[in-house]
Amino acid sequence: MRAKCLALTGLLALLLTLSSCLWFQQPIPTITLAPLTGAVHTLVSLTGIGFGATQGTSVVTFNGIQAQILAWADTAITARIPVLPTPNGERAVTVDVVRGGDTIGTSTFTLQRGVLFEANRDGNPEIYVMNPDGSQPTNLSNHPDTDNLAAWSPDGTQIAFVSRRDGNSEIYVMNADGSGQTNLTSHPDSDYFPVWSPQGDRIAFVTDRESSGPVLGMNASISPVVNIEIFVMNTDGSGQINISQHSGWDSYPSWSPDGEHIVFQTNRDDDGGIILLGILPSNLGQEIYIVEANGDNPTNLSNSPEDDVYPSWSPDGSKIAFGSYRNGNWEIYTMNPDGTGQAQLTNHPETDSFPSWSPDGNWIAFHSARDGNSEIYKMTKDGLSQTRLTTSLEWDWGPSWSLDGAKIAFQSFRDGNSEIYVMNADGSFQQRLTNNPEWDVHPVWGMPAWMPPY
Repeated sequence: MRAKCLALTGLLALLLTLSSCLWFQQPIPTITLAPLTGAVHTLVSLTGIGFGATQGTSVVTFNGIQAQILAWADTAITARIPVLPTPNGERAVTVDVVRGGDTIGTSTFTLQRGVLFEANRDGNPEIYVMNPDGSQPTNLSNHPDTDNLAAWSPDGTQIAFVSRRDGNSEIYVMNADGSGQTNLTSHPDSDYFPVWSPQGDRIAFVTDRESSGPVLGMNASISPVVNIEIFVMNTDGSGQINISQHSGWDSYPSWSPDGEHIVFQTNRDDDGGIILLGILPSNLGQEIYIVEANGDNPTNLSNSPEDDVYPSWSPDGSKIAFGSYRNGNWEIYTMNPDGTGQAQLTNHPETDSFPSWSPDGNWIAFHSARDGNSEIYKMTKDGLSQTRLTTSLEWDWGPSWSLDGAKIAFQSFRDGNSEIYVMNADGSFQQRLTNNPEWDVHPVWGMPAWMPPY
């Protein structure tokens, strides 16, 4: 009898041990997400069974980062996607519903880099983000004064932008969900055009804080020039230094991929006028210079008697694209980072302008008026296979590549006012993303090139 009891006791202990093993555990239920993809700060719905009637201490996490909950019921949860890096444009993340420290539901989700744009739909310019399919446009800046010229940080967790909420233009930064809006420059003069370093540790910007008034030059009677400089600062606003250090007009900085140098446009070799947004005059003495990121060794790269403008460094660092008037009209050129090997890529009697590199550096999108109005074209980095991508009778403007190079966002007037569109990189499947009677402009998906936003 004793032996039988011992045997039963041993069997019970074995069953208790086995019950704690994975073989005997109930599997973690899979939850259903809708949509299956989305950008930071947009909403996602989770459906399942047994979440609990109220949230209590339960949480939803995306790769361990807690999400904001908007609604919670036993079979459905609505959550806002938290800030997570998207350095390559999209990534797979794990979504867990956790109650009392235990995961009671899990699924996978594709986090995407959202498309930033500017909208006047709230009565003043604001910075919005939307999913790449145009869904869930969301006001991020949400302030009664002008907020514009947004730029993604390289990892997609922050956004630099320009705001006039302090009475003049300042550089601000906010998290990708619109939180933590902070004035970085805090200066009584105007600061604008923020550009992140590729490493995400510094921001270049343009400022008139060194001006003592108009600089009267040979074109002063037409367009007086203030002293415009390029500064660099840390991403918390500290360490602001003047890297251009010249009494002329220095602007449109573009970082080298290693973050060691900056190319920019300047009129320092000709006491001329300025180039206004969207206007490409000639004979203003504009040249492309290079300077070390600490301001040392400024060097003229383009050295042309006609204007050279809007430099854009290729992603692999091997070339610098720019616009030039040296052949009597605006064309697109490239050169090596030391100024050698200057090559004309476009050759048309109408204006070709504003080159924008694809993320892999193999293609250049650009604007051309060769078909009677502004259209978006693309060509190889050597100027071959020049192809018209848009075919609207109205202006198509401002191409911004997706980070995988598969698609291009742009703005168009084809529907009577400015809206944001997207197309495949070959120009196919052009789709309207925004639909509002007010203007939606300046899409920013990957790292933007220099071009007028409007």
